[in-house]
Amino acid sequence: MNTTVAPIGNQPVNRLHSSTMKIDSTATTLSQRVAICFAAGVLGALALLLVTHVLSWFGPAPKGPIHFPVSFEAPGVYRPLFWGGLWGIPFGLLIKTVWNRRYLFGFLYFLVPLAATFLFFLPNGGAGYFGLKVAEPMFPLYVMLVNLPFGITIALVARAIIGKHP
Repeated sequence: MNTTVAPIGNQPVNRLHSSTMKIDSTATTLSQRVAICFAAGVLGALALLLVTHVLSWFGPAPKGPIHFPVSFEAPGVYRPLFWGGLWGIPFGLLIKTVWNRRYLFGFLYFLVPLAATFLFFLPNGGAGYFGLKVAEPMFPLYVMLVNLPFGITIALVARAIIGKHP
């Protein structure tokens, strides 16, 4: 390693030759991972919407404060897609640390927005915890079933875009 004297003071400065520096050009920055996972969250929300329509073929959804299936018509479709993107941001912040277990993390990640819905948004909307003040008893289980593909879709899409290493 070459050391030279700094122009100000007597502290040595480490200088590396450019040929010895290894730069991983495929590595993603934090902002890139967040942007990728925002887009992946939008696609995860789209998967959620598709699941609501597929499940509606097998029978009506339980009555509750969230009406299923969600319409694909504008402007109603934009809200869940935007929220899906927002919920993709924390996934993007964490994906580098959980990269080796990204699919397990994605599978369990659906619990984060679900917990926010059940414990914050529904009670603040007057529906009570888990929406049980105004919903049928099967409503929370149905919402969990509908939300299952969200996290795994985020993990799959993020892996497809990011590649082998974050």
